[in-house]
Amino acid sequence: MPPTPSKTLSPAELAKLEHAFATEPASGAYKPLAEAYLGMGRFMEAMVVCKKGVKAHPNAADPRVLLARVYAEQGKDKKALEELAGAMQVAPADKNVLRMTGALQLKGGEADAGKANLLKAWEVDPEDKDTEAALKQFKIEPPRPAPPEPEPPPEEPIPEDLPTEQVSVEADPPVIPPEPKSGVRRPSTAPAGPPPPLGREPTSGARRPPNGAPTRAPQVPARPPSPQAQQARGPARPPARPASPPQVTYRPPDEDDAADDEESGSRARPQASEKEKKKSTRATFIALMALLPLTLGGYYFVGQYRARNNRERNRHLAAAAEQLKHDSYDSYQKAIKEADAALGFDASSGAAHAYLAYANAIRWGEHGGGDAARTQAEENLGEAKKSGEVSAYLYSAEALIKTYGGKGAAALAELEERVKAFDAKGSRSPLMYLTLGLIQMNAGDLEHARENLEIAQGQSPDDPRIYAALGRLQRQRGEDSAAWKSFDFALRYERDHHESLLGKALLMLDQDNPNYETAAKMLKKLTTADPRPSTRQLAAAQLGQALLISRVTKVMPNLAPDVQKQLSDATGVSMDAEKAKAEILKVEKEGLDFARIDPELHLIRARRLRSEGQLDQAINEVREAIKADSSRAHFHIELAKVLMEKPGGERDAQTALLTAIKTMGESPKILVMLGDAYRRQGKTDDAIAQYSRALSDPKAKNPEARMALGGLYREKKDWARAESELSRAAQDYVGQTYKLASASVELGRLWEDKGDRTKAEETFKKAIEADSEFAPGYFFLGKFYASDRKTFIAGRTSLQKYLQMDPRGAYADEARRILQ
Repeated sequence: MPPTPSKTLSPAELAKLEHAFATEPASGAYKPLAEAYLGMGRFMEAMVVCKKGVKAHPNAADPRVLLARVYAEQGKDKKALEELAGAMQVAPADKNVLRMTGALQLKGGEADAGKANLLKAWEVDPEDKDTEAALKQFKIEPPRPAPPEPEPPPEEPIPEDLPTEQVSVEADPPVIPPEPKSGVRRPSTAPAGPPPPLGREPTSGARRPPNGAPTRAPQVPARPPSPQAQQARGPARPPARPASPPQVTYRPPDEDDAADDEESGSRARPQASEKEKKKSTRATFIALMALLPLTLGGYYFVGQYRARNNRERNRHLAAAAEQLKHDSYDSYQKAIKEADAALGFDASSGAAHAYLAYANAIRWGEHGGGDAARTQAEENLGEAKKSGEVSAYLYSAEALIKTYGGKGAAALAELEERVKAFDAKGSRSPLMYLTLGLIQMNAGDLEHARENLEIAQGQSPDDPRIYAALGRLQRQRGEDSAAWKSFDFALRYERDHHESLLGKALLMLDQDNPNYETAAKMLKKLTTADPRPSTRQLAAAQLGQALLISRVTKVMPNLAPDVQKQLSDATGVSMDAEKAKAEILKVEKEGLDFARIDPELHLIRARRLRSEGQLDQAINEVREAIKADSSRAHFHIELAKVLMEKPGGERDAQTALLTAIKTMGESPKILVMLGDAYRRQGKTDDAIAQYSRALSDPKAKNPEARMALGGLYREKKDWARAESELSRAAQDYVGQTYKLASASVELGRLWEDKGDRTKAEETFKKAIEADSEFAPGYFFLGKFYASDRKTFIAGRTSLQKYLQMDPRGAYADEARRILQ
């Protein structure tokens, strides 16, 4: 496998590559940019760029090999082999593909297949140094060239005096011509004379006379007989001349045949009956000839009618599928119209019914289509099942209908089995993986949801719905930077994608120092869009507007008058606090009028109340959401988050999380939060038990659980376990700068507690290098320096930096105390 470039590019060089790729994505610019991202450990960006390269160059192996390298460097060998299998289809003799495939197969225990592929790479280019190194690494000897085969001895010539008896000439029996069909007469007498001489059957390519006439075989020259053989045979007779084969004359039957047959006596029936028979045959023939044009015309018009219906049905189905890809309320309505039109040409079309079921399920469950959309979804699902046609849209629609109907656990189990069945047949469906990820995210199983959404994104790299789902998932996982990029990708592939505009605006307003002007522009774009978003999306935009006004009003008094004016003009928020408050109540009331459609709207209001410190009111809002739909596990998770912020709310948070587990079963995310609740209550052993259960799946990464376990083991002074868990968490966080910085801080605290100041200082610095915006990194480095008189000045500077970045942070009071 080619090594990852070790050169670190400057920001200017990287920007140049990014500009080249953005200007012409279909060019070869993807390759140096992806390699640069790969060398920097930015795997998500490298993966996205590689997938665009695969799409732009479907018949080239290089982008797939590069994508396989991205997966391999993250330890995802299975995904890497999948990409290499695709590369091998387009370039089966590419030495890089064969070499990397063989190396990964040998690494994974597939010894025979791996060895075979490495040897194939060697056969393509025996001088290749990388292949030679791979063979040495796995101790495989290339085959030695075989010695030349000896030349065969010359054949002995046949002696000229070989007796005649030793040369046997086989002859086939004479071919007797078959009886002639009606209208073909055989001559009454055969010509006299001896039969033709027998010989070998003519070789391939020789022509035989038609209709089974005897074939005149070529003569085989024989050697002159020996005197002994000639004496035994007797006196020689002169050879008879062969008679010409009988000629068979073809001509169509007519009236003269009857006269000829009558004269020769070969007819047994009277001539009168034959004439009557001929008259009857002629009449039947004439009648059939008259009906033939009508019959053929009928078949023609029926065939044309069916062909036209099939063409129109397929045209409308293709249009419906295209509209479904746009993932907007308007496009789902258009898809429904197209699928309905397809049913007009084929009422039993399973594909049309599956499209209708899927589109109506989304309108009902995600956009507030109401009972009418639900009824249509269920009816079309039933018709699609009756048709017997199997499709990803059918199974995805069924899973969504069950999930939105409160049967999420059953939907999840059924869909998982169907995804496995599709995979076993080699028919991996990105739509089914997307649906599976959405249901798992709704259940709080964020780790498995991430895996399935990434598979869907890999299979369909231009689907905005998948990117929007990834953005929501990453936001729930606290990966705000990755979520922002996912929403951005959705907007690249679908301009003004409503769900992604909403996601970006709400994500920005959740930051400590948001760009209020950008958030205001995105919300305004939503509320003035044409075609308009769904009712639910408009209501969410209004509640987002209330959150924006609240945040701007809160920071306004701390700004200079001219800056206040600029901010007010940019966001549309009044500088008068009373007017602003009245506007908040107005837009929230309008938005919450639609909360019966989507209880998620209560969560947006809860975020505003939390940001204002009104925790009890925020808790009530989340409970209103649960009251509207208690089947959504993440509602209980949101409730636990708010309760954990309230002093003494840990026990209620524990109850909410146990309810979430009863609703949708255990998930790593819920178990980690439950462990946090126990830890807040001082129940260390119970907390360790929950974190350990969250890590029960060895295939799934769960760095949050490892971080928590490492922290507890550090507090218990179990240094070995603490170091193991924290180091593993840091590895799992590669590519997530904020989380990586957090893991480095915990490791630094471990070394500090152990008394290893050199490693502690080095690790705290790594945290700041990983993410310069991670405020706790400055606090712990400052606290570490402040504990030593020699480095107190450096510690003071670091603590002041922390207070500037997070004046109300969790460590703000302690930082001020140290500075005093």
